[in-house]
Amino acid sequence: MRKHGINTTRHGHLGRTWSLTLVTIVFYSLLCANFATAVSLFTHSPAAAEYETPSVLDARTLLSPDVRKGEHHTVLDEVVPFRYTHRFRITSPYGQFEAYGADMLNLRIQEIQAIATMEAEVNHLQSLAAGAQHAILSPFKFMLGLFNKPTETILAVPKGMWHMATRIGEMATGERGNLEDPENQELLGFSTVKRQVADHFGVDVYSSNRLLQEKLNSLSWAGYAGDAAIRLATMPIGGPAGAVLTGTSFSTTVGELLRDHAPEELRRLNREKLEIMKIDDSRIEAFLKHPWYSPRHETVLVQALFEMNTVNNRKAFFEVATSAEFEEEALFFQRMAEMLLSYHRNVKPLKQLVAIEHGVLMALTRDHTLVGMLPIGYLSWQAELAEAIETVTNWKSARQVENVELWLAGKATPRAYRELLAKGVTVRQEAMDYLTFHRLANSTDSASLSSESN
Repeated sequence: MRKHGINTTRHGHLGRTWSLTLVTIVFYSLLCANFATAVSLFTHSPAAAEYETPSVLDARTLLSPDVRKGEHHTVLDEVVPFRYTHRFRITSPYGQFEAYGADMLNLRIQEIQAIATMEAEVNHLQSLAAGAQHAILSPFKFMLGLFNKPTETILAVPKGMWHMATRIGEMATGERGNLEDPENQELLGFSTVKRQVADHFGVDVYSSNRLLQEKLNSLSWAGYAGDAAIRLATMPIGGPAGAVLTGTSFSTTVGELLRDHAPEELRRLNREKLEIMKIDDSRIEAFLKHPWYSPRHETVLVQALFEMNTVNNRKAFFEVATSAEFEEEALFFQRMAEMLLSYHRNVKPLKQLVAIEHGVLMALTRDHTLVGMLPIGYLSWQAELAEAIETVTNWKSARQVENVELWLAGKATPRAYRELLAKGVTVRQEAMDYLTFHRLANSTDSASLSSESN
């Protein structure tokens, strides 16, 4: 069964994929991206009473009013724990959506807003879109026509569209992922138009949201047929899909890459960057062929690490990233890469990524501060988190590293905040604004960070 944008059957499969301990996952988070409660696990420890247990949360206390309710959506109050994260449910005039984690919630809301904007345009052009799909320009009939009636077929292509159908030489060999258009649509130029439409509305052309894909396809077939191409100039612009964290330059670079290049071209460019970063060939192939990374996930993640060209041991990130088991976790890793780049640019320059015991992965600054990034919305005090912190503090003591910082996209519970502070870990909560807009002096001390986080 599928709801809009959600494959509900896949979550039965997830039970087989969570064999990693949270010691690993939490600090994959220190280099990985998104779970709204990556460490909010049910604990099986005999000393469970010493720790917090996951509970149903209230969206009214978790979310800002504009996120919780907008013109076209409402997030239901009950937020239920699920595995390492929480499940949000969203109602809208276009159906009900589910989102696992705060980042996926924001993406779904952005997609609903885009769907609402596209609705009028889709209705207006519906007949033309249907005609384009079933007439001479449909992929099957078009390719058949090239063999049987080449002259007539070529003359039937709208002006300015034929060059899109001659890009066969640019396409690399290999299979396409589940979130990508078929190769024949790329060869015809349809996918080029679709990427332009998605970019204009500020949504991810590779989104798993089925309803969004239907709307994009309807508009894109119309645009491919020539009628809607000029209309793009007057359509509302939605901004970058997923609102990358590192500022205008990075956002523009990634946006242009995704808009202007086919998936095969993106993988070629990403492979070249990974080779420059001296990532092993086997690791490159495992990452680029990973089933849960869309071309967008791959491109944002690779570009973020590539721009940290003075940071050593970047290969450690990709060793971790290949463990992603589903879409939300791929987004989790992508967000972590963005947060690391933002910290490196706007807070303190990073020296290297550091692999600690049991898969714990952090970053070390040039002034020997050990930094962890955790792009989650809610952090509670669990046995696994306590064990991971113990591993980090032992490593720190053995190497005379003075400071440990943990940067959270969301908030820690009061208990988790107190425990981390007592163990010498400085916590910055709701850190995205700082990472995006602020430039902190290297002399910023732990007391200042802690007081601002409280």
